[in-house]
Amino acid sequence: MIFGPSASRGVAATGDAGTGGAVATAGGGVTAAAGGGVAGLLRRWMLRREYDAYQRLAGFAGSPRCYGFIDGRYLVLECINGVSLRNGRIDDRRTYFDTLFAHIAELHRRGVAHADLKRRDNLLVIGGRLPCLVDFGAAIVRKPGFAPFNHYLYELARRFDFNAWAKLKYQGRMEELTPEDRPYYRRTVIEIIARAIKRSYVRLKRRIVR
Repeated sequence: MIFGPSASRGVAATGDAGTGGAVATAGGGVTAAAGGGVAGLLRRWMLRREYDAYQRLAGFAGSPRCYGFIDGRYLVLECINGVSLRNGRIDDRRTYFDTLFAHIAELHRRGVAHADLKRRDNLLVIGGRLPCLVDFGAAIVRKPGFAPFNHYLYELARRFDFNAWAKLKYQGRMEELTPEDRPYYRRTVIEIIARAIKRSYVRLKRRIVR
């Protein structure tokens, strides 16, 4: 997905053009993934899920506006004049993370959990002080009525969102959590297991290198 850094408003499209590569357009761009076979079907399914999430986010200030889903293959989004958190610099951390917390709370109020905010590429920095959430491909949209498995996944994803917020805010130094923020950081069993596996892998890799 391309968010044009040269224009504060515009259109970006992400989709499956069946040819691969990227084509630049005025104020935005098109990311094209290979569209054949199972991979193409999976990509289109993920775009449909992302579009469903954006349908819940009309008027939401914390993400790009969605202009439509064309031919079941192209998700058309507003361009945002921002830089990914991975490459950007936050000049006003308090404003950035207070605003990000408010965005996450509003997201959840609308029945959407992003589920992948730990990836710094999924957060933009605007003007050094404001966040924008992008890439809702892994998002969980809460279904109405009786849907226990969906509701379980949604609650799990909500915890992922707040855990990611806390880890990013404190830059991984969780011992510095304030009493006000501590209730929002509760690691899930999945995260605990994943961290243990990662640590074991790193230790093994270091031994091999030596």
